[in-house]
Amino acid sequence: MKSKNNIFKIAMDLSWLKFTWALWVIPIVFIVYTILRSINGEEKFIQQGFFPFVYGPIKIFMLVVGIISVAGFLTFYVKQGIPRKDYFYGQAISAVIVSFSMMLVGLIIALVEKGFVSDIHIESYLGQDPSWLLLFFIYSLNVLGYFVVGWLIGAGFYRFGVLIGMAYIALAVLILSIIDRFWAFELKDIFGKIHFLNGIEFSVAISFLGTFLLILFVLWINRITLKKVAVKMK
Repeated sequence: MKSKNNIFKIAMDLSWLKFTWALWVIPIVFIVYTILRSINGEEKFIQQGFFPFVYGPIKIFMLVVGIISVAGFLTFYVKQGIPRKDYFYGQAISAVIVSFSMMLVGLIIALVEKGFVSDIHIESYLGQDPSWLLLFFIYSLNVLGYFVVGWLIGAGFYRFGVLIGMAYIALAVLILSIIDRFWAFELKDIFGKIHFLNGIEFSVAISFLGTFLLILFVLWINRITLKKVAVKMK
């Protein structure tokens, strides 16, 4: 019972902390979006609306939070006598909560915008004017993927230092490229020459399953990496 209480408390504490950081991110992104919308006359940008726009910055935000999460949070909780396992599960639950919550806020703002601006027509992997609910789950799952990959990088550097940490970065880049290939392939200019990423079309169901399994795989690596890591007390 104590372990479950620890996990719940850690999940709530970390979620609240990430939300306090996110309070700065979404308003800033909205201000930038509003300015760009007023000065950018490109029809495609105007029609896409706020939802696809905020998705990119949220991914980067969660990637960075994932990277710093080990050095910042693991050390703190172990100093308080919290087992590494409890920290791990609390952090994972927090990542799910924050990823979906941030995209939900983005969705609400986008729906309000849609009510006032009639010329918004999102074009995505799902085609033009896809289901907003489906798009919300796709975006949220990808945001979660970016967090766990950032967490992977942080875990590698925290336990093994720079040399092996660079190998963790290479693994993280590979995983992100595969997740990206399942969906929009936004990184095609960087990874487009990798043979196994080309010439394959995935259904939505396969993309969901593949992304979900990759996230579980990365979480497993994170758990193994941090299971017996020596915590740096200074």
